[in-house]
Amino acid sequence: ERLGCFTYSHEENTHAYNLEDDVPEDVKIERANEIMEIQSQISWELNQAKIGQEFRVVIDRKEGNYFVGRTEFDSPDVDNEVLIDATKTYLKTGEYTTVKITEAEDFDLYADVVN
Repeated sequence: ERLGCFTYSHEENTHAYNLEDDVPEDVKIERANEIMEIQSQISWELNQAKIGQEFRVVIDRKEGNYFVGRTEFDSPDVDNEVLIDATKTYLKTGEYTTVKITEAEDFDLYADVVN
């Protein structure tokens, strides 16, 4: 359901550091992009299934016209974000609220607060 992908990095003090880094950077990037393209579709399909469902979210920050939160299943800065229209409601950072998912993209969920 969740995947993060990074290109190989030649890191000191690792077993792989002694190996030759013989894969060109553009090939590494192309491979990572291919994997993330597949994951993006998987995530989109899973997120579409969340439309209409209610989740308890914690509000992490306000960004532009949205409060940005996450469900109990999501880690900050790496998983889905729940975007709540800040012109419709006021929420506090650190506050928990129940929302209903109204729209979904590959890595973002849009929601309204459930009263």
